[in-house]
Amino acid sequence: MMILKDILPIFNKHEVSFKEKYKEVGDIYTFIFETEKQITWKAGQHGIFTINHEKINKPTRAFSIASIPSEGHIKISLKISEDPSEFKQALLNLDSGMKVTMRGPIGSFYTKNSKPRLYIAAGIGITPYRALIKNLLLNSAEITDDKLFYLDGREAFIYTEELEEASRISSIKTKYLVKREKLNSEIEEFVAKHNNEAEYFIVGAKTMVHTIETLLKSKGIKKMNIIKDTFVGY
Repeated sequence: MMILKDILPIFNKHEVSFKEKYKEVGDIYTFIFETEKQITWKAGQHGIFTINHEKINKPTRAFSIASIPSEGHIKISLKISEDPSEFKQALLNLDSGMKVTMRGPIGSFYTKNSKPRLYIAAGIGITPYRALIKNLLLNSAEITDDKLFYLDGREAFIYTEELEEASRISSIKTKYLVKREKLNSEIEEFVAKHNNEAEYFIVGAKTMVHTIETLLKSKGIKKMNIIKDTFVGY
């Protein structure tokens, strides 16, 4: 549940300029936006983006920000099919310098203490973890036994070079998984070791988030130690 300080930035309105886009892998694209003024946010939060250059039915959508403030830009990554929504098509139609409105960033999906952390990502749910991990490394945060379990049945894994670099220079280790059963067994192993002495982060589609949360609770993990972010398809 978000607390007031995590919601209030919704009233902060920023004009961000489109810089570039590129394909990560398969149907996943990354978009980079530049800001005229410095914007601060907590790694893991999301922005509320509004399309201005085209008239579409639903011009406002939320996306996790995959970058951190010190990188000097806003990075979002999303899946775009061959028959995209109006919003995603409008993103594809952006030319360099065109502006998009962003409110926030907002949200309570960020690290709050130095407990061991288990990050669970499904598909494009990996996006906030790029920011979380970069922020931990940048600030030399205490990292004891952090793990990232990255599930993608299509094996369309992104940010792999950065995740592998994080594994090389820190104790943040990533496991790439393609089967839900394997993910469950890895989660159970982590829970057996850390129980409620760890924090559990979950990002993905609603059904996946609910299923993993139910598994964690069945193993005795308290609600206060579960931080989740549900992605809605656009």
